Amino acid sequence: MATISHAYHRVFDEPFEIERAFDADYLLYASTGTFVLDIGHRRWMLPPQRAALIARGTVIAVRSKGLATASSVLFGDSEFDAPLPICRVFGLSDLARQMILYVMRWDSGRPSCDETANAFFKALASVARDLAAEEDETWLPKPQSPGMAVSVARMLEDLDQDPDFGSLAEAARLSERTLARKFDAELGMSFRDFRHRARMVRAKEMLLAGRESITEIGLACGFESTSSFIKAFRTFAGATPRQYRMGKAG
Repeated sequence: MATISHAYHRVFDEPFEIERAFDADYLLYASTGTFVLDIGHRRWMLPPQRAALIARGTVIAVRSKGLATASSVLFGDSEFDAPLPICRVFGLSDLARQMILYVMRWDSGRPSCDETANAFFKALASVARDLAAEEDETWLPKPQSPGMAVSVARMLEDLDQDPDFGSLAEAARLSERTLARKFDAELGMSFRDFRHRARMVRAKEMLLAGRESITEIGLACGFESTSSFIKAFRTFAGATPRQYRMGKAG
């Protein structure tokens, strides 16, 4: 029996954590709060400015650190002409965000013969696939051991500073030499490379939110000058912070 597209809307009053695979292509979106998405060895942060399009059958782990609202969509069998990539994370346009919120009126109990709903879900699937074609590189490698998880969490809390590596090792209850090896072994990159990537991902998140100035974002991500931040961001993202912000707002 063919499945139909429908919305999944739920308010979480406290932190949650789930791990499962859906039997439908899935648009994961937090309209309030932030989701943390893990697939394999990669981790994404999904604030309201970002969404994930996930292929059916993909095992995902999703959690929130606090209050959050899921405004997600499970697409029916006929919405996409070809199989989706396992996961694509992308910045949402204002149009896509409004379309997602609009379809929240149609849950799993909706009539399959509702042509208005069918047409709207089809249009949303097209918009989501177009946006997902330009994947936004916002993933970070996922720590595989408790000690590394502690160290990474501590570093992510203070991206505006240059953390003392010894204090990170102490928090992880590891020697500095062991911690350095674990960065390479578990995350596939050095401590400095991971910190730089984390800063760039945080900058993208702040640029999508659209509140702080370029200078304020650079300072929040550990750069002493606006020029050094712009140069580093252009190298990482292929666009200046201003161009990235304007391009994702369309």
